Amino acid sequence: MKTKKILTTIIMLAAVMMASAQIRIPETKVSFSFPNGGWKYLETSKINDNTNVYLYSYSKDYVVDNAGDTVIPFMRIYVRKNYTGTVYDMAYSRFMAQGFQALQEYPFLDGIGYLGAYTNDGDGKDYEFKMVYIKDRNIMLEIRLETTLDLYDNFDKEFQAILETIKVSK
Repeated sequence: MKTKKILTTIIMLAAVMMASAQIRIPETKVSFSFPNGGWKYLETSKINDNTNVYLYSYSKDYVVDNAGDTVIPFMRIYVRKNYTGTVYDMAYSRFMAQGFQALQEYPFLDGIGYLGAYTNDGDGKDYEFKMVYIKDRNIMLEIRLETTLDLYDNFDKEFQAILETIKVSK
């Protein structure tokens, strides 16, 4: 029983530290944090020798949309090494691979950001997201925070708070 209490305390402490600590994206000089906590790392997918995807999900509360379905807001970080194009080249390339409607475009650090939306063919739901493209030397990053359209207003400030923590070390 004592071991269970110690383990629970360690897990809670780790969650608090993750919420406030800067998380460095592997092989880059880019970092971010989850200022309000409630997020957890899910997985890393290796697409090829130059491309990895890091996935985090919101886990602070159960999130239920207007249809009564449980929704998992997420953060996806797409990292492509050895990239010689511009942020605009990458944004266009990624748009062609995963079409969406750009609702707004804005400057972000030395890159660009988008407020976007799309309809998922799999579940038929509408989604909205904030996505930024930044370049760190010859590494391109796409950072995307997303949830369903009917829940987006509940997460807009959360997503913005995370984006505001992004730093690129020199």
